Amino acid sequence: MQTITRKGNFDSGHRVMNEKFKCFNLHGHTYLYELTFNFNNMKNIGYAIDFKEIKRVGVQWIEDYLDHGMILNPKDSVLIKTSLELESKMWIMTLNGTRYCNPTAENIAKEVFLAMQILFAGYPALTIWNIRLYETPNCFVDCTKDSISFSEESNFYKHNEQGISAYRVEKGILEYDDRKEVENV
Repeated sequence: MQTITRKGNFDSGHRVMNEKFKCFNLHGHTYLYELTFNFNNMKNIGYAIDFKEIKRVGVQWIEDYLDHGMILNPKDSVLIKTSLELESKMWIMTLNGTRYCNPTAENIAKEVFLAMQILFAGYPALTIWNIRLYETPNCFVDCTKDSISFSEESNFYKHNEQGISAYRVEKGILEYDDRKEVENV
């Protein structure tokens, strides 16, 4: 087995509800991330997936849904209402369904992991392996499949699978080997 990693970054605001010292305030981070996929066989062209394809699908999804938006606890009704009124981008955490779920680095990494799982479901022999998410230059979290409970995955899929799957279909799968036809799945 080998792994392939694509790095990127996004800027988002959040707050940690009920945290008593500093992070209860509205604030933002430049999150750095590493999307690591594993694979056990390569295409004839010499790789499992082109780095550009990870960027075109996975990195673009992060930019479209998380970058320059708010990431919110579903119980943060004031910020949700304000974001709706301002027509501002927001992502509402769904690991616990519509119940309390703070947008901590740990929980954001889980949601990104699950989104990548859906986005790259159509790529044979390629599986999301790890998400490393830096909240600050000195603090990061790693998330693997084992980090996510069955109920968190079920809740996420219930609330997001349809939309993320539609995004995946819209993007299609590009073939980078010029000896093959381009395929839209």
